[in-house]
Amino acid sequence: MRPILSALILLAATGACTQIVSEQDTTFTYRGDTYRAVIRDYSSGSQSFTKRVVYDGNKPISCSATDDLDCAAAISYERLDSND
Repeated sequence: MRPILSALILLAATGACTQIVSEQDTTFTYRGDTYRAVIRDYSSGSQSFTKRVVYDGNKPISCSATDDLDCAAAISYERLDSND
């Protein structure tokens, strides 16, 4: 337990957190409908990554910034999951 606590304290002390570097408003088309989307670039220390969030109504759906099929699958999955 002590090594885990030490690691958490070390991470907190070094400020290892992810920050949004840039944000771009855009749209995403799924099955003929156009949805609001945001592409965000993140930075965490020496690493960076990009994600897209598509808004199906007020529901944010996170997916790949570069793979439209991933976003279409994520929307489809969220819609199926919300019907349970």
